[in-house]
Amino acid sequence: RCPNPGFLADRCCIVAMVSLFASLHLLWLSLSVVVAMMIMPCVDATTSVKFPAAFTSCALPQRCVPSSARRKALRMNLVTLDSEEIKKCWNLPRLYVGTHSVATLTAGASISLSQEQTHYLTKVMRLLKKKRQKPTDDNNNDVTVDRDCIRIFNGRDGEWLAKVHVLEQNGDESTSDGNKNKRNRRQSRQGDITLVAECIHQLRIQDIDKDAARPWLLFAPLKKQSRMKLLMEKCTELGTGRIIPVVSDRTEGSAVLSLLGSAALETDQVYGTKRNSSDNDMSFEKLELQAIEASEQCERLSIPCISKDVGLPLPDEGLGSALWRVQDVVEQWDGGWEEQKRVLLICRERCSEENMSDGKAIVLPLLHALLHSNNQVAFLVGPEGGWSVEEEALFDGICSKYNSDDDAPVKCVSLGTSVLRAETASILATGAWALVHDE
Repeated sequence: RCPNPGFLADRCCIVAMVSLFASLHLLWLSLSVVVAMMIMPCVDATTSVKFPAAFTSCALPQRCVPSSARRKALRMNLVTLDSEEIKKCWNLPRLYVGTHSVATLTAGASISLSQEQTHYLTKVMRLLKKKRQKPTDDNNNDVTVDRDCIRIFNGRDGEWLAKVHVLEQNGDESTSDGNKNKRNRRQSRQGDITLVAECIHQLRIQDIDKDAARPWLLFAPLKKQSRMKLLMEKCTELGTGRIIPVVSDRTEGSAVLSLLGSAALETDQVYGTKRNSSDNDMSFEKLELQAIEASEQCERLSIPCISKDVGLPLPDEGLGSALWRVQDVVEQWDGGWEEQKRVLLICRERCSEENMSDGKAIVLPLLHALLHSNNQVAFLVGPEGGWSVEEEALFDGICSKYNSDDDAPVKCVSLGTSVLRAETASILATGAWALVHDE
């Protein structure tokens, strides 16, 4: 029997009221979180929503945002990719879009892809036909695991993460997420579709100073297609900024005609393709395509310039579109140092102590010349068969007057005691520069 029943009833009422208020408070917090998660992914550039301070002080994890809203936020520069998400982008296909488009890569910009790139993405990589990865706790609604994302660069605006859209015949863009009708599926099978890449987020920034400091390569054209492609591919991967073909005394005439084009030459000796009198620059275009493929593979942000321009005035205006001769290059480089500001390193072979005596050119080791040069460099590599006696005498006369001065505009360097092929010497020279200067 309780001596004071009224006191016990009062205590029970107080406990019940406290429990009720606590339950209502927890219910209000739960409803607030649910409403916030429903509203935040739907916010775009035209929506103005003011959240209480309690919500704005604690941001939701980025993985909680759906991929469509996340892509929209990336275009608005509201969300940034962390290091782990950037690493996931390394496995995405990478394309160069600077050949057929002069548009600037910015957030939200749309770049039309060429038919070759469309065929590569749809038929080779099967980009639009891959099944979407099932979201897990780690990559739930992550934009970097979407089946329709690629990386693009144009050599000027850095590297961008882009989403691929299918451009319909009426000019409207549609993503690859929606269901296509039978007509669109038939067009996709026939390859009559056009793809557009929409820039989402900039992954890397273009370094203009680094591109300007890249070495130049002056080489004699090679006759064999496989060796020419090897030279272009490896020198591009190692960081060559400009590739310039020149003519030496021992350069094969068929290789020069193949590079420049000739109506008398029915078949291209380098690439084995039919050509006519109007296909003078076809070989240069094919060399550029080889350089573009190598740049896409090695993930550099620029494409080497392949041209006949040395950056110096022509010794004879009648040369026109012909290639520079080695003698003219060395003499003009020596006299036009003030305009060039780039050291010409002549690669020599069979260098021994006799090249170090008085009256002879002082041939420096390649690494020594690179380490003690504060200027930009250009490599001059000889043809198949090596330099001629006249060219050797010219090199000796020009290089000997500087007496191994570090500020000399022209230097002779040694690639070692072995006699190397022309493409091997080019790869070795650019590789040495990459070891010394490429960070």
